[in-house]
Amino acid sequence: MTVLAAVAIGFVAGVAAGVAGIGGGVILVPAMVFLLGLDQHTAEGTSLLAIAFSAVAGTRINVRRGTVDLRQSLTLGLAGAVAAPFGAAAALALDARVLGRLFGVLVLYSGLRMGLGLLRRSTDDDHAL
Repeated sequence: MTVLAAVAIGFVAGVAAGVAGIGGGVILVPAMVFLLGLDQHTAEGTSLLAIAFSAVAGTRINVRRGTVDLRQSLTLGLAGAVAAPFGAAAALALDARVLGRLFGVLVLYSGLRMGLGLLRRSTDDDHAL
Protein backbone atom coordinates (compact mmCIF):
# COMPACT_ATOMS: atom_id res chain seq x y z
CA MET A 1 0.00 0.00 0.00
CA THR A 2 2.78 2.47 0.83
CA VAL A 3 4.46 2.08 -2.59
CA LEU A 4 1.13 2.57 -4.36
CA ALA A 5 0.39 5.64 -2.24
CA ALA A 6 3.85 7.06 -2.96
CA VAL A 7 3.36 6.55 -6.70
CA ALA A 8 -0.04 8.24 -6.56
CA ILE A 9 1.38 11.17 -4.58
CA GLY A 10 4.25 11.53 -7.05
CA PHE A 11 1.86 11.44 -10.00
CA VAL A 12 -0.38 14.15 -8.53
CA ALA A 13 2.64 16.31 -7.65
CA GLY A 14 4.13 15.89 -11.12
CA VAL A 15 0.90 16.82 -12.87
CA ALA A 16 0.40 19.82 -10.58
CA ALA A 17 3.97 20.97 -11.16
CA GLY A 18 3.59 20.67 -14.93
CA VAL A 19 0.10 22.12 -15.28
CA ALA A 20 0.11 24.82 -12.61
CA GLY A 21 3.80 25.66 -12.59
CA ILE A 22 4.00 25.07 -8.86
CA GLY A 23 6.72 23.21 -7.09
CA GLY A 24 5.65 19.65 -6.41
CA GLY A 25 6.83 20.05 -2.82
CA VAL A 26 3.60 21.87 -1.99
CA ILE A 27 1.88 18.54 -2.53
CA LEU A 28 4.69 16.10 -1.77
CA VAL A 29 5.65 17.31 1.71
CA PRO A 30 2.20 17.36 3.34
CA ALA A 31 1.26 14.08 1.61
CA MET A 32 4.40 12.33 2.84
CA VAL A 33 3.87 13.62 6.38
CA PHE A 34 0.14 12.93 6.66
CA LEU A 35 -0.33 9.94 4.35
CA LEU A 36 3.00 8.13 4.56
CA GLY A 37 3.92 9.04 8.14
CA LEU A 38 7.33 10.54 7.36
CA ASP A 39 8.75 13.16 9.71
CA GLN A 40 8.95 16.74 8.44
CA HIS A 41 12.72 16.73 7.89
CA THR A 42 12.66 13.50 5.88
CA ALA A 43 9.63 14.62 3.86
CA GLU A 44 11.29 17.90 2.87
CA GLY A 45 14.58 16.22 1.96
CA THR A 46 12.80 13.54 -0.04
CA SER A 47 10.70 16.17 -1.79
CA LEU A 48 13.80 18.09 -2.85
CA LEU A 49 15.28 15.01 -4.48
CA ALA A 50 11.99 14.04 -6.15
CA ILE A 51 11.42 17.55 -7.47
CA ALA A 52 14.80 17.47 -9.20
CA PHE A 53 13.47 14.84 -11.61
CA SER A 54 10.28 16.79 -12.32
CA ALA A 55 12.27 19.99 -12.78
CA VAL A 56 14.60 18.41 -15.33
CA ALA A 57 11.70 16.91 -17.29
CA GLY A 58 9.65 20.11 -17.25
CA THR A 59 12.62 22.30 -18.09
CA ARG A 60 13.55 20.14 -21.05
CA ILE A 61 10.08 20.59 -22.54
CA ASN A 62 9.99 24.32 -21.79
CA VAL A 63 13.44 24.88 -23.30
CA ARG A 64 12.23 23.22 -26.50
CA ARG A 65 9.23 25.54 -26.54
CA GLY A 66 11.39 28.59 -25.92
CA THR A 67 9.72 29.54 -22.64
CA VAL A 68 12.88 29.48 -20.50
CA ASP A 69 15.26 32.37 -19.95
CA LEU A 70 18.48 30.36 -19.87
CA ARG A 71 20.54 33.22 -18.41
CA GLN A 72 18.18 33.70 -15.49
CA SER A 73 17.90 29.94 -15.04
CA LEU A 74 21.65 29.62 -14.77
CA THR A 75 21.84 32.50 -12.29
CA LEU A 76 19.04 31.08 -10.12
CA GLY A 77 20.43 27.56 -10.34
CA LEU A 78 23.91 28.61 -9.27
CA ALA A 79 22.57 30.74 -6.42
CA GLY A 80 20.38 27.83 -5.30
CA ALA A 81 23.29 25.39 -5.43
CA VAL A 82 25.41 27.70 -3.29
CA ALA A 83 22.63 28.44 -0.79
CA ALA A 84 21.16 24.91 -0.52
CA PRO A 85 23.70 23.53 1.99
CA PHE A 86 23.09 26.51 4.28
CA GLY A 87 19.32 26.13 4.01
CA ALA A 88 19.56 22.40 4.67
CA ALA A 89 21.74 22.97 7.74
CA ALA A 90 19.29 25.59 9.04
CA ALA A 91 16.32 23.26 8.47
CA LEU A 92 18.04 20.37 10.24
CA ALA A 93 18.76 22.63 13.22
CA LEU A 94 15.04 23.36 13.67
CA ASP A 95 12.57 21.27 15.62
CA ALA A 96 10.24 19.32 13.30
CA ARG A 97 7.17 21.21 14.57
CA VAL A 98 8.77 24.57 13.91
CA LEU A 99 9.93 23.41 10.48
CA GLY A 100 6.42 22.19 9.65
CA ARG A 101 4.89 25.48 10.71
CA LEU A 102 7.40 27.46 8.67
CA PHE A 103 6.65 25.27 5.66
CA GLY A 104 2.93 25.90 6.16
CA VAL A 105 3.46 29.65 6.37
CA LEU A 106 5.52 29.56 3.18
CA VAL A 107 2.81 27.59 1.35
CA LEU A 108 0.08 29.97 2.57
CA TYR A 109 2.14 33.02 1.63
CA SER A 110 2.85 31.60 -1.84
CA GLY A 111 -0.80 30.75 -2.37
CA LEU A 112 -1.87 34.21 -1.26
CA ARG A 113 0.59 35.86 -3.66
CA MET A 114 -0.58 33.66 -6.54
CA GLY A 115 -4.22 34.41 -5.74
CA LEU A 116 -3.63 38.15 -5.52
CA GLY A 117 -1.69 38.04 -8.79
CA LEU A 118 -4.62 36.32 -10.48
CA LEU A 119 -7.03 38.89 -9.10
CA ARG A 120 -4.83 41.75 -10.35
CA ARG A 121 -4.60 40.20 -13.80
CA SER A 122 -8.35 39.66 -13.86
CA THR A 123 -8.95 43.28 -12.87
CA ASP A 124 -6.45 44.51 -15.47
CA ASP A 125 -8.18 42.42 -18.13
CA ASP A 126 -11.57 43.87 -17.13
CA HIS A 127 -10.22 47.44 -17.47
CA ALA A 128 -8.69 46.63 -20.87
CA LEU A 129 -12.12 45.83 -22.28
